[in-house]
Amino acid sequence: MSARLSIIIPVYNREGIVLRTLESVERQTLRPLKLILVDNGSKDGTLAVLEQWRQEHAAPGFEVEVYSEPVPGACAARNKGLQMADTEFVMFFDSDDEMTPDHARDMLEALERPSRPDIVGRDVSICFPKGVKIKRFYTRNVLWHNLMQGSMATPMYAARTELFRRAGGWDNSVMAWNDIELGTRLLALSPRIERIAGASGVLVHPTEQSITGTRLSAHPEYRPHSLDTIESNLKLSRQQRFVRLRRAHLAGIYGAEGAAAEAEKLLGVALAGEPSAFYRLLFRLTAALTRRRIPGALRLFRIFF
Repeated sequence: MSARLSIIIPVYNREGIVLRTLESVERQTLRPLKLILVDNGSKDGTLAVLEQWRQEHAAPGFEVEVYSEPVPGACAARNKGLQMADTEFVMFFDSDDEMTPDHARDMLEALERPSRPDIVGRDVSICFPKGVKIKRFYTRNVLWHNLMQGSMATPMYAARTELFRRAGGWDNSVMAWNDIELGTRLLALSPRIERIAGASGVLVHPTEQSITGTRLSAHPEYRPHSLDTIESNLKLSRQQRFVRLRRAHLAGIYGAEGAAAEAEKLLGVALAGEPSAFYRLLFRLTAALTRRRIPGALRLFRIFF
């Protein structure tokens, strides 16, 4: 029997930590299962680690393929994996996170429901030093939750391979929030979306070196470009207003992190694109509250959108 689900993982300079992720994939109760690893031009011994692990752990029912992608960026590596996938369903994952043993099985079972969903998702657990935060997957108001909360983050869902390809895959020019950007294009195709209830299936470990990262202003140009790309793909003025609100919120985060000049510039872009004085006021309030680290600004103003 051939695998129906592929797990695609881009890997860059993860020699010391990627084994934790790989071991969590090997522990999956789903068989058959395909794992596609794409080394993205690592400068350490990551590629050798991946090759050795493949040789030691690939087995009947557990296919492991290792590829190299010289074009820099996780998006290019993910696209390489998507190109090589020959299964009906695909799940992308990050090289520093873990999945619980039944995660892949739960995803495939949900995708094979009689309702034939195109996307299935579930909550994930983000493991911070001071505790665990649950990140929610939504099936209603999905565009809003994706833009404001990243509810279609990379490890939160699996989908039909053909849907990813119809959306155009990952945008190599988008260096941050590329999962939010891809999620926006996936949603534009009006997919059937369903949720897996219950406990989360993924443990996310954010660090300064991780794809998730911890400081949004570390590369202040990345996320504004992501929002520009997202807005260019949205057709409705109401949806574009969502993006302007997200810019204002990001400006507040930059301000809280000490990137004052970038924060002012970003808020200026949000205000300049908004014709309504009322919404310009909301944008200013959102940035101010967020800069002062007062939580809930996006939830507070959701009623106006």
